[in-house]
Amino acid sequence: MNTIVNVNMNKKNLSRLVLFFAITFIFSWMAWGVGAGKNAVLHVIGTFGPTLTALILTLCYEGSTGLQSILSRLLRWRLGCRWYIFVFGSTIIIPVLAILIHVWQGGIIVQTNNPNHWYLIIPAFFQILFFSVLGEEIGWRGYALPRMQKYFGPFLASVLLGLVWGVWHLPLFLIEGNFHQQIPFSLFMLQSIALSILLMRLYNRTSESLLIVHLFHAASNTFLGVFPIMPENTGGSLTPLWIAVGLLWILVCGLILLKK
Repeated sequence: MNTIVNVNMNKKNLSRLVLFFAITFIFSWMAWGVGAGKNAVLHVIGTFGPTLTALILTLCYEGSTGLQSILSRLLRWRLGCRWYIFVFGSTIIIPVLAILIHVWQGGIIVQTNNPNHWYLIIPAFFQILFFSVLGEEIGWRGYALPRMQKYFGPFLASVLLGLVWGVWHLPLFLIEGNFHQQIPFSLFMLQSIALSILLMRLYNRTSESLLIVHLFHAASNTFLGVFPIMPENTGGSLTPLWIAVGLLWILVCGLILLKK
């Protein structure tokens, strides 16, 4: 009897997970398709597809208790300084090292930000956090990851989620003027999978803190935009970005081997 109950529960959870992905993709892709990249409001609305879907499904199937549970993970901040140092340190060191390696190999950096304007990093970080990352991570890591880990284990779940996460961005590569068009989709997918693994490690090692996940995602996006590493700042060269993604994978492999 217990076996039958467990099988039924697994099927139910799997169906809800599939439903989450289906609604998320339909909602986001429709918003981005209608906006065609020119409507900033629709772009933000599309970005919130994962979070809105996760919250609605949680409320429908688990009620206010489930909703309170997932939202409470946003407030888990008593984690120890090392996690915050890792979040901001790694996201700064990787692009800086990538730039230094690129220049050491004879590459050039065409455009750099005015040092007098670096105070703008703070508002840029919070803009990305509240108008981009907040729309994703409650869905990806707060809703999908815990359910996927039950079926596939942490590592495979994070790899599969990274693939889904990367494909979810696909319409942005088709919108003229969007910065995603500067990046080969294959490179973006490698970055998404690596980040997904790191985010899984952070989530699992910090008692499922969605706060630390949001901070890492926002910091990563912020510093990739601040430092001259994107093609628009390197004369069209993708080398610094390839180096950065390579360093990201070295970090992933190091954490896996050290089991930290």
